[in-house]
Amino acid sequence: MDLRDWIIGDLKSLRAKLDGGVLGLMPPERRRERADGGGIAPVYVLWHLARHHDVAVNGVLRGGDGGVVEGWTDRLGIDDDLWRGLAEGEDSDLVDVLDPESVGAYTLAVFDATAGWLEEHGLPRLDVQPDTTAALQAIGAPEDRFDWLYSMWDGKPAAWFLQWSAIGHGFNHLGELVSVRNRLGLSPF
Repeated sequence: MDLRDWIIGDLKSLRAKLDGGVLGLMPPERRRERADGGGIAPVYVLWHLARHHDVAVNGVLRGGDGGVVEGWTDRLGIDDDLWRGLAEGEDSDLVDVLDPESVGAYTLAVFDATAGWLEEHGLPRLDVQPDTTAALQAIGAPEDRFDWLYSMWDGKPAAWFLQWSAIGHGFNHLGELVSVRNRLGLSPF
């Protein structure tokens, strides 16, 4: 197995776990709920992990402006300020407008797009340092509010955006979503 196949396998595995273990077990109408009377709503966690992945892969690595989200804005409940959701802390106003079913489908589409891109084009050069500032500015991410993200992404090699933003960050939030799913009483076990 080569590195490209391994990365694609991880992306497909993560997508399958999100689809079957979270989205398939958590009805869309429950994705705004907060477990145990607090915490972060699952729809926000899904939006957050999808936006990070989309911006990192399609904005940073592929040098595009909008990413997968451009084909979804008419269904998501948000069509501007698409930098919202990059923060770990929940944007409760955003939770109220996001369409839970569309956010779930958009999240899966982001993984499909990345796996498809890698299958078709192979791995990008993994040792280059892409222009992360341009990608964040292209989506309007306010530098004063997201100074932590601008500095965290600055100077990272392309490999990091696949390792962390596309895969590691996704698995991190998959664990969070499974925990929330279980605390909402939706565990299949």
